[in-house]
Amino acid sequence: LFSRVAVHRSGDEGSFDEASLADVDENDPRSMAKWVRKMSKDMGEPLDADMEGELERMEAGELPGEGGADDAFGDDAAGVD
Repeated sequence: LFSRVAVHRSGDEGSFDEASLADVDENDPRSMAKWVRKMSKDMGEPLDADMEGELERMEAGELPGEGGADDAFGDDAAGVD
């Protein structure tokens, strides 16, 4: 007995493109936030409220992880080796 399975395969649009990282400065939170927003839009995936808040802080110049315990990037593992 076999079940049918449908797999959605996207074309070039919406697929992760490593070249899109070429202009991202990993030390610049504004640059990273811009890239995350672009990827979200390109993939058609909305950002949740926590991520929106984190991106707003990054756009203000804060690095991820500087926001305390409610950090949307999962900083709850800080200090774990």
